[in-house]
Amino acid sequence: MSMKFIENILSGEYKNILEQLSEDVVLDLQTVGTSKGKTSGIELLRKQTEYLKDEVKEVNILKVFEDKEHLVIEYDILLNNTFDLPLVAILVKDGDRFNAIRTYHSVYPITEGHIFRAAIFSKEIMLTEPQEVVKYFDAISIGSTEATMQTLSFKDDVYFREPAGWRWNHKTELGLKEHFDHFFADGGVPLKFHNYIFDKDKGTFAGEYTCDKWGSATFKAQAGISIYDINKTTGKITGIRVYDNVDMNYK
Repeated sequence: MSMKFIENILSGEYKNILEQLSEDVVLDLQTVGTSKGKTSGIELLRKQTEYLKDEVKEVNILKVFEDKEHLVIEYDILLNNTFDLPLVAILVKDGDRFNAIRTYHSVYPITEGHIFRAAIFSKEIMLTEPQEVVKYFDAISIGSTEATMQTLSFKDDVYFREPAGWRWNHKTELGLKEHFDHFFADGGVPLKFHNYIFDKDKGTFAGEYTCDKWGSATFKAQAGISIYDINKTTGKITGIRVYDNVDMNYK
């Protein structure tokens, strides 16, 4: 299964999207809102077009991966302002169609600010795989740079790309240590996970989460997703890409 989601959004070819969706499809699209059913879905797709059409110069696909229940498309979008906009679409499979689509991206590359994105899920799950990613989440929950670094594969040139794009990409052992020291300056980030996708063939994991605490700060629950590439031999993390709009100022 595949879909040219953002490509069809920008060209206004909504029919190409709708014919791949179930009648009761639920859309939850960053910034523009939510809908249920194809009829209201058309209006939301149009709103998405209006939001992006004057901003986008070029659309590239960074990675596509899947499991039995989901298809994930990571986009690298070049904006007219020369910044990049990382955007990810999560498509939930329902036979030969999709019954839900969720998108995540930072709005900072467009607005240089944040827009509140409420939590999407309520039921929390415990992650049990992949092992090093679970250890990574345990480490960031307690704010341990040392434990976090132990999950990373430096021989694979591991990196951490922030939600706002490749301008905020952290690499090398020194660079990542500095990043996580700053990240944990006020304590850990205990994310609450609700859903995950693990493509074992490609060695890529995605976890959808809610964030409502960062160090000593508590704030309104906000939705996000982070994606991890994994060395299939060692299990260590080779790349981290985060998609959210988390802002601690939303009380």
